[in-house]
Amino acid sequence: MNRRLPSLLLAAFAGIYLWQALAIPLDPWSASESINARTLPITYAVLLLLVALGLGIRPAPSSETGSIHSALGWRRLASHAVVIVAFGLFIPVAGLWVSLAGLLLACLLIAGERRPLVLVLAPLGTALLAWFLLVVALGVYIDPGRWFS
Repeated sequence: MNRRLPSLLLAAFAGIYLWQALAIPLDPWSASESINARTLPITYAVLLLLVALGLGIRPAPSSETGSIHSALGWRRLASHAVVIVAFGLFIPVAGLWVSLAGLLLACLLIAGERRPLVLVLAPLGTALLAWFLLVVALGVYIDPGRWFS
């Protein structure tokens, strides 16, 4: 039972998320369309339910040799969670693009990447490409943050 608890919690979260997604109000003109404001949240909820189901029905591991590595996995997971929360808090201050580059850099460091070229080019390249696509190509205004205002 202890092994199935995470998948059960994930399924419960997905069920609540699906219930909330189905309650999203629609405008009269978009209610009859196949793609509307509910489409993406419902898709996410269904996919999350499928992942939870897959995790719940997988066979039990043959041995418990991974206990040393599981502590490292939880530490990495907690580190990623802290970095993601910091990313969300950092967006109003530094802007989306600087925060995104910082998020990617921190996640690469947590994942164990140590090559300097990758640590510099991957976050900066991703942030610059996203900036180009959203701001330049699509013309979407993204607040630059308090540092750059």
